Amino acid sequence: MKIQLRKPFFPNKSIIRIQNQIKNVMKSGQLTLGENVKMFEEDFAKYFHVKFAVAVSSATAGLHISLLSLGIKKDDEVIVPAKTFISTANAALYCNAKPIFCDVDESTFQLDPSKIEQLITKKTKAIIPVHLGGNICEMKKIKKIAKKHNLSIVEDAAHAHGSTLRGQFAGTFGEIGVFSFYPDKIMASSDGGIIITNNRKLFKKLILLRNVGRKSIGEYDYTEIGYNYRMNEIQAILAREQLKLLPKILQKRRAITKKYDSKFKDLSNIKIQKISKDVNSGYYAYIMKLKKGNLKKFRANLLKKGIETSPMFTTIYKTKIYKKFKTKKYYCPNSEKLDSETFTIPLHPGLTSKEVDYVIQEIKNQDN
Repeated sequence: MKIQLRKPFFPNKSIIRIQNQIKNVMKSGQLTLGENVKMFEEDFAKYFHVKFAVAVSSATAGLHISLLSLGIKKDDEVIVPAKTFISTANAALYCNAKPIFCDVDESTFQLDPSKIEQLITKKTKAIIPVHLGGNICEMKKIKKIAKKHNLSIVEDAAHAHGSTLRGQFAGTFGEIGVFSFYPDKIMASSDGGIIITNNRKLFKKLILLRNVGRKSIGEYDYTEIGYNYRMNEIQAILAREQLKLLPKILQKRRAITKKYDSKFKDLSNIKIQKISKDVNSGYYAYIMKLKKGNLKKFRANLLKKGIETSPMFTTIYKTKIYKKFKTKKYYCPNSEKLDSETFTIPLHPGLTSKEVDYVIQEIKNQDN
């Protein structure tokens, strides 16, 4: 048996609708920033109860121009979790600002609010909390810190489509929220991303920044130094179909994780990501921690059984490229320790009950 780690969910009826819409777009000749992008932005904003949405080519692009829209510039500092995908930190570098790495909680694996204030200086301008795996950070504490020090919040919600904290959607706690539609995400497309905000001024700036400094294609009146970060019509068609499927996608993901939780809660050598009772995760990833033993060997044994797994990121300042930068010396002990402990297991709506049971049994067999 071979079990895929992640896989987008496109039922046959959806595929047929998508094919028809793509055919119409190809006939029209309007392949970027057309009606499908516009409708998707409107639908997404409505679903997440926000005023504005700006579709972009990727979540990485979204993080970049979100910081630019907030005025982040050279030598400014942006606090990011040490353990996340590299794009979170790179977004600050793209603005010639400095990512400042904050340690994570050893149980939730997310930005630790208690470690933030010690990193704040006169140059600090923003915080990027990352909702890892679909879990949501302690936004009440983070917002309190941001307000106290007059900092902006850009939520990296690439993993958190449909996740809620006390009924409020991830991506709606800060000034800006950014989502990804990379093919393995909760909502999948042929890549792409979207930015949401309730701030009209930021919205207008983002519209310009994503389209090389102009409001719409065909105009040559540039008012900003912008970027070619447009979402195309094909991406929008796929993402719009996924938005329609999102309730079903979340239902399936949550059903699988409920079964995982019930079978894994009492394992002796493996712990699951701690998620607050106030959080209803969308579960992009089911993250586990191996308390002792060799993680590479553990994952290799599962692969021999046909079960795909993945590590859960590497502490960013430990990566080869970041080691080359002459920045301040960081030590985030929890993040570094989790590098050799955390991993993810198969989770997507296409998993069958038989496959889920097989994954559970094989992981339990290795718990010692």
